Amino acid sequence: MTIMVVLFMSWALSPDKLPKLAAKVHNEAESLMKSPVYELELSRWGVYNDGTHPLETTKGINAALKWAKENKYKTFKIPNGTYLIAKGTKQADPEARINMVSDMDLLLSEKTILQKETNEFEVYSVLYLGPDVKNVKVKGGVYRGDRGTHDYSKKGPDTGGTHEWGSGVEVVGAEDVVIDGVKLEKFTGDGIIVTGTTVTGSSISEKSLEMGGIDDKGKPVSAKGKIRTNSREVTHFDNTAYKTYRNIHFWLPEGISSGSKVDVYYYRKGGSFIKADKQVRFYSGESVIPNDADYFRAVFEAPSTKDVKVSRMTVDMSRNVTIKNSDIGYNRRQGISLVGSEGVKIMNNHIHHTNGTAPQSGIDIEPGFFPGKNTVIKDNRFTDNKIQIVLAYGENVTIEGNQFEQSLKGTAGVHAHKGFRGKVVVKENTFNGSSLTLYSKNAIVDHNEVINSEVKLLGKNISFSNATLTDASLSIGSEKGQKIKNVAIQHNGVRPGVLYIWDKPVRLKDVTIKAKTRDKGLIFGTGNSQSVYDRLVVEDSHRKGTVLPAGTYNDCSFKAGGLGINREGKYVLNKCVIKDQSSLVSVNSLYGKPDVTIKNSLLEVKENIGYGAAIYIQGADKFKLLNSTVLAKNNIENTPLIKIGPYGYPKRAKVFGVTIKGNEIHAKTLIPAVDTSSAGTDAPAYQIEDNTLYNAILELTSKDIKIDNNLIQN
Repeated sequence: MTIMVVLFMSWALSPDKLPKLAAKVHNEAESLMKSPVYELELSRWGVYNDGTHPLETTKGINAALKWAKENKYKTFKIPNGTYLIAKGTKQADPEARINMVSDMDLLLSEKTILQKETNEFEVYSVLYLGPDVKNVKVKGGVYRGDRGTHDYSKKGPDTGGTHEWGSGVEVVGAEDVVIDGVKLEKFTGDGIIVTGTTVTGSSISEKSLEMGGIDDKGKPVSAKGKIRTNSREVTHFDNTAYKTYRNIHFWLPEGISSGSKVDVYYYRKGGSFIKADKQVRFYSGESVIPNDADYFRAVFEAPSTKDVKVSRMTVDMSRNVTIKNSDIGYNRRQGISLVGSEGVKIMNNHIHHTNGTAPQSGIDIEPGFFPGKNTVIKDNRFTDNKIQIVLAYGENVTIEGNQFEQSLKGTAGVHAHKGFRGKVVVKENTFNGSSLTLYSKNAIVDHNEVINSEVKLLGKNISFSNATLTDASLSIGSEKGQKIKNVAIQHNGVRPGVLYIWDKPVRLKDVTIKAKTRDKGLIFGTGNSQSVYDRLVVEDSHRKGTVLPAGTYNDCSFKAGGLGINREGKYVLNKCVIKDQSSLVSVNSLYGKPDVTIKNSLLEVKENIGYGAAIYIQGADKFKLLNSTVLAKNNIENTPLIKIGPYGYPKRAKVFGVTIKGNEIHAKTLIPAVDTSSAGTDAPAYQIEDNTLYNAILELTSKDIKIDNNLIQN
């Protein structure tokens, strides 16, 4: 059964340091190589190191590799020079690449170049590590593609004409591989592709199915909406491949209930039940076959067996592959593609300038039908890839200690799609001009630095902590359960906006924003009445003000110009400090009637009160000012401190409830502390109670409730 899966797809080292690194790696590598070492004898094997005779050279290297393996050599060393690897006669021609053998180290120096011959084929590689290859180290050398001279005009019979599959190193189902100190450049596809392959399989169709389920003891039972396999004819393990490959996957479901999973039940020869493996995902979900299993039965969710088809597959993935200390650049599609892998470590590489055909990523984890799990990406430097890292599908990744640098427009940094599951950890990275976009739920983002870019948290239950953002924006609240903690943001008006808070509840704690906005804005978004913001500090030396999203603000400080509230929702400011030269809070009902409470807070106008009032309430469902201190000790204007309703002739009320109670209000001259005189012809009675006013008066309507207010004139 053949299935073609179509893919979509330094540590900070400057280029001038790479030759020194290569020499160091080569010297260290040679001293650590396994013995005995065989150095390729060019004349013996008909190999040329002057960039000529590609057929003879490719054939000779492969023959020598096999001979070295048969004669128990452990290291295969290719001398300095340029070796032209044949273009071949067909797509993925096995005679047009170096086919690595198991239990062998391949050693090249920085002066050894493996150059792919110019060709017209869409699929090729220079070094191939296939399903039977294990325990291999590939050290040093230059692997160079034919990107600049390739013939892109031809189209293969089974390919799409995109010419995106020419790679430097191709790892297909190999295990325990180390690629160290290698330079891979100018390939039509990827510098390195790590993938899987199908081993065997069968088709489960209508004739091999019946209605019903299976209970926890492995017994068939009636079950509405479920169907099960009815014999071992297409579910047995008779193929000898199962002696090596102990997995089952389920691909290409037809007629199955959308979003459902598979329950797998294993049986010994004779029919005794072994175990169940429940809720296995289609495609990337894996069920491991018990050692004594003879066959299995599968239960699917479907209304009937009619037209149901499922491919039962066994696959071979690449496992335990390490890519380190390498320079991977100027490739056309990806730097590294992971398309069916487990346990890949990518460390201390420089991955750069990937561009030409989509996706154009430094690293792309996009396994398609295969699993792609448990990946570590650590201490690498990414420079000007069109996309630095794509997490399309797969599960479990750690991205740690990397430097991401982009100077081009229309690029993306790290982008994790919803389809990427499991543990997603992004920590201790530096993003300079590179964005971070996470749709994955439960992601942990900790101790990162972001410069001149943006962070978008678009998945559920994301934790974002201990971050420093400089001229970078942070977008949160598009999904529930996000927690933001210990974030410092410096904004110099380079980008529009700093903090975007959307309509799902979030918890934000110890976030400090210091800004020179240059009219670019600070905080935007709707917020949510259930959101909580603890110890948010917002300062803008340009005093352009900001909108407040809905939620509860505890122990917050605002020194950024006037605060604007203009949307429906609950707004609570508790134990907050609000200071500005002229304007403190403006509330209106432009986008719905807000419910606003300010309590236990300090509000201070430091100079003259600006237009309208220091606290100007033009539209609200409710407004409460409780147990707070309001200061205007330097004001000499006659503008009110607090005004309810607009100026001009009274119109219908837009403020439907006011309580101002238990406050101290200080003014320099005798001005209105509270003015409700134009609140509206149908305004309700507002409650003004238990306030102490220094050098201030009350200008209220006759129906307002005035109780126990103390007016003191100095």
